Amino acid sequence: MKNFESASGTISEFVKRVEAALQGRDLGSITKFALEGQELRVIFSKLGTTELKYKIEPRPEGFRAELVSEKVALTHRPLKSDITAKLAKVMEREGAKCTL
Repeated sequence: MKNFESASGTISEFVKRVEAALQGRDLGSITKFALEGQELRVIFSKLGTTELKYKIEPRPEGFRAELVSEKVALTHRPLKSDITAKLAKVMEREGAKCTL
C-alpha cells in the first residue's frame, strides 16, 4: 500500500479503530501497528517479519500516510500484495482512502 488517508480523526484514533476491526481475524493475529511520533510502522509477523513504514502528515481534517520504506521477508514476497489488499479493505471500511 503506497499511501492512505482519512478526512476525519487523528492517526491514533484511526489505528485503534483498525486494530478493533482486525480482532478475531487471521489478519489481525499477524498484524501489529506501532505509532512513534509522525511515523507509523505496520508489522506483519508469521514465518518472518515484514515492516512497512509510513510518514504521517496531519491535515486540518484528518491525516495522510505516505510509504517511506519497506522490508519484506522472503517468505512474504509472494503474498505481500494479497495481504496489503486485505488490510486496505479493512482500512477503507474504517473511513480511509487507500492507494495500493
